[in-house]
Amino acid sequence: MEREPVLTPSQEDEHVLHMWEPLSFSVDEDYDYRRQGFFCRLGTGLLRIVVFVLLSVYNYVTLGMKIDGRENLKALRGRGAVTVCNHVHPMDCTMIDLAVFPRRIHYVTLDTNFRIPLVRHLIRWLGAVPLSRSPHQIARLFEAMGAAMDDGVLVQIYPEGVLIPYAPKLRKCKGGAFRLAADYGAPVVPMVITQEPPTGLFRLYKKKPCLHLHILPAMEPDPTLPPRAAANLLRERCVQAMEARLASSQITD
Repeated sequence: MEREPVLTPSQEDEHVLHMWEPLSFSVDEDYDYRRQGFFCRLGTGLLRIVVFVLLSVYNYVTLGMKIDGRENLKALRGRGAVTVCNHVHPMDCTMIDLAVFPRRIHYVTLDTNFRIPLVRHLIRWLGAVPLSRSPHQIARLFEAMGAAMDDGVLVQIYPEGVLIPYAPKLRKCKGGAFRLAADYGAPVVPMVITQEPPTGLFRLYKKKPCLHLHILPAMEPDPTLPPRAAANLLRERCVQAMEARLASSQITD
């Protein structure tokens, strides 16, 4: 299947928050993206339970986290899907994990995150998969994630590419997530993190806005269109829905 390398990282995708990356890492030819082995799945499952318990409390206290729209995930009835979300906080991936738990999910992330000591092991066990700069490895990643969705797994991609803390508006979205969905006939579940003024007890200690994650209704690619056209249309529809939800937030600047 021919496709443009829409997931290829670029220089403009460099982290705004620079992490210590002293280790070397490259995606091997036989890299195990899906980690389907029994002990891998068991370890991931047990770790996610621990993380769910700890972060449910931590994210609520520190971020003022609220999650709504879980019924839109239930409406998928176990189908695999691509999830997309604006990228506004280093912990927003944990909010997504709490929202979809206990469903299995993979997170497409820059391979540079696998150069961070300890963190690289933690994120791999929690489902992160590295995005290489090699077009060949990007094709392998697409195939692995397509197979995962066929098995009912969710695949999270940040279409903005780069993290900008507390960015008030949705930035330009790249096409990779939507092309993946169109190529494999999978729905896209748009998610949006809005920033809300602290209320109640949060006003006593929070200077930053509270973060609320909204899961919007899934959108299907048009099967009558070629994959590229279907992906473009899907991106337009998802961006419109995400921008509309962001516009309704109480904080816009």
